[in-house]
Amino acid sequence: MAEQQMYGAAHCEPCEECVREDWQFVRDGELRWEGYDHCPRYEIYACDRGRGVPPPWIRERILAREGAVRLPVGGPGGVPIALLRRVYGLSIAEVVAAREQGYRATPVEARYLTAPPP
Repeated sequence: MAEQQMYGAAHCEPCEECVREDWQFVRDGELRWEGYDHCPRYEIYACDRGRGVPPPWIRERILAREGAVRLPVGGPGGVPIALLRRVYGLSIAEVVAAREQGYRATPVEARYLTAPPP
C-alpha cells in the first residue's frame, strides 16, 4: 500500500501562473511518486511524495499526461494476480474485472509490473 508524506500544506486558488508537476519512478525496487505545486504570483510552494501507488488525483493527472497501458492479468503472459493485489490492494471483484479487460496502468507502473523479478 502507499506511504505518503506531505511537506507544506499552504496553497492558493489555482491561477494561470500556477505550475503543477507530478511523476512516478522506481527507486530501490519500489514504486514512488512525487508532486510539486508552485505559484510564482504568491510565492507558494507545496510538495508531496510517497511510496507505492500515488493518490488517485495524482495518478489520474499522470495518466492524462502520459497515457495508459492496458496490461493482461493472470495467465502465461499476464501480470501475476498476487502482485497486482499486493501493489494496488484490489478486491476479488476488481481482479475479475482486470482479468476480463486488462489493467489500466501508467507507463512506469507497467514497466514495474512486467519487469523480471530481481
